Amino acid sequence: MKYYQPSNIAPSRGVAILAVSSLVSGVAIGSATAFISKFIYFIVLFPLGMGFGTGALLGFAVKKGKIRNPLIALGLGVLGGVVTYGSLMYGQYINFQQEAERIIQNEYSLTDKKQIADQVNAVIQQETGDSGFVGFLKFSAKQGTGISRGSSKLKLDETFTYLLWLIELGIVGFLAASIPFGAASEPFNEDGNDWYGEKQRIGSAKEESKDELIQLLNVDDIAGAAALLSSQAETLFEMPRIDVYVRTCASAVNSDSVITVNYVSLNDKKQEESKQLLEGLISESQRSQLVPQISSQDNESIDS
Repeated sequence: MKYYQPSNIAPSRGVAILAVSSLVSGVAIGSATAFISKFIYFIVLFPLGMGFGTGALLGFAVKKGKIRNPLIALGLGVLGGVVTYGSLMYGQYINFQQEAERIIQNEYSLTDKKQIADQVNAVIQQETGDSGFVGFLKFSAKQGTGISRGSSKLKLDETFTYLLWLIELGIVGFLAASIPFGAASEPFNEDGNDWYGEKQRIGSAKEESKDELIQLLNVDDIAGAAALLSSQAETLFEMPRIDVYVRTCASAVNSDSVITVNYVSLNDKKQEESKQLLEGLISESQRSQLVPQISSQDNESIDS
């Protein structure tokens, strides 16, 4: 079994698609969240949603652009995360401007929008020494952040507000980058110029056969590995167990296949969990040697 390594190929068209997706999705998701934040905003929870949404879109762009370079996907994912959170903050700046203009209009009966904007900037500059977006950030941090917990409310000071923003930016950036990074690391068939298909279970082994199975696959003893596997349906109900999956590429059916070995068990809540133990490539001849042997062994056990 050969270990899979991404080829690090990144087609220029695919990189362009991913770069545009980073900017467009970041602005769209950040701006939409800023609009919602006028009515309600949950710290940490909203950044989780923003990061996952941005990452999912970028992961899709990685697949469409056939990017097999995880570092490029990671870098543009970080860019997408920064744009997303930056758009949220800038959207909140716009919200602040609109609310301040409404208050000034009502209080002082001013109608000249430029004069109103100048008044808002003058207040911000007086409080922070800066105007515009930077002044707004400093002003917002100075005002602090309120966190509600049931009937009580906690007020974060300026330092902790900056820390909260940094944590939220980290959450968004991590998810926005890790999802496309994982997508670019997925097995890609260079012969067929396409991603491998979905996993198909070809058999399972008993837990006590785990180490032996992995060793046999690592030394390319496919017949020995097949002897430990069964494809009968009842093995799906055994816990814990070792599941073996195969992935092929429809564009190059005679090329290498991806073999994945998972350890399947029940957690404390009696829910099924799966942990990957091994993943690698086997040749077409090895695959044909593995799968028919499993079927023939099951037929022999049924006949007996």
